[in-house]
Amino acid sequence: MRNNKHIYVRSPYRISLGGGGTDLPFYASKKGGFLITAAIDEFISISVAKRFLDKKIFLQYSENEMVDSLDQVSHDLLREVLKYFKIRESFQVATFSTMPSYTGLGASSTLIVGLIKAIRELYNKHISPIKLAEEAYYIEREILGLSGGFQDQYIAALGGIQILNISKNLKVKAKSLNINKEKLENLQNNLFILYSGIERYSEKIIESQEKELNIFQAYDQIKAIGKSSVEYILAGDFGNLGRSMDHHWEVKRSITKTISNSAIDRMYIELKSFGSLGGKIIGAGGGGFFLMVVEKNKNEFISKAKEANYKFIDFNFESRGAHIVE
Repeated sequence: MRNNKHIYVRSPYRISLGGGGTDLPFYASKKGGFLITAAIDEFISISVAKRFLDKKIFLQYSENEMVDSLDQVSHDLLREVLKYFKIRESFQVATFSTMPSYTGLGASSTLIVGLIKAIRELYNKHISPIKLAEEAYYIEREILGLSGGFQDQYIAALGGIQILNISKNLKVKAKSLNINKEKLENLQNNLFILYSGIERYSEKIIESQEKELNIFQAYDQIKAIGKSSVEYILAGDFGNLGRSMDHHWEVKRSITKTISNSAIDRMYIELKSFGSLGGKIIGAGGGGFFLMVVEKNKNEFISKAKEANYKFIDFNFESRGAHIVE
């Protein structure tokens, strides 16, 4: 058993490839959820360490906090994870990411998964990736009370491309997508992530959806689209994958006004005019990143999008979930 002084963990962000939103408990508990989601090689990096010369709690993120008591910590997520592990003194946490906050890539869950992983490794309290996802879900949804589904915790913990089935009693079964290297590369080459430049708070968008009368019909359609998306990915049918994402976006934006707005609608139409078959906003909506499918004339799409000042994420799929960096 290692006597660790510090641990450094990377926890991956994710993109939803189909069925996103059907993992929300209000829907899954009535109808069951189904989605396909993928980890990408953009990360939140977390380091944790024991402090031996004082009893302070020192936190570094976009701000710095050095406090004498855990109750003085202003960062809700960091505070509650430390409290969960009964860490109240002589500890420090540093986080780093090149991605902006509130952009639909699952940041809060990615952070919580990575921090739990780091703390457990520091104290040699190892658990499986599934148990890691379950613990992160409990802290984020039950203790912190943040609205959302199961997708983000599971993909950050497991990595790869995962098919998630959520039963009506809210039990999650994860299955890795069985796809060969060539098809995986083709999928990656046909997907583009572009930043909208708009940040948003997913909790407010999710909460507004539950009040909509047509919500269950809409998510029934989204779940069916998710199942079709798996088949299109396995078949390498990117034309239909793009069209299914386009359909997904039209259904999703019809649920509530908070999911889209005139600026997002304009950008989406513009990106399609550059040669994309279709796509969607990643995550709850309201801003963040577009995921667009482009089957042909990719260089032309890239050139036109860059001329229009869109910023791309040059990404690869990430096979690992939250993991230690030696």
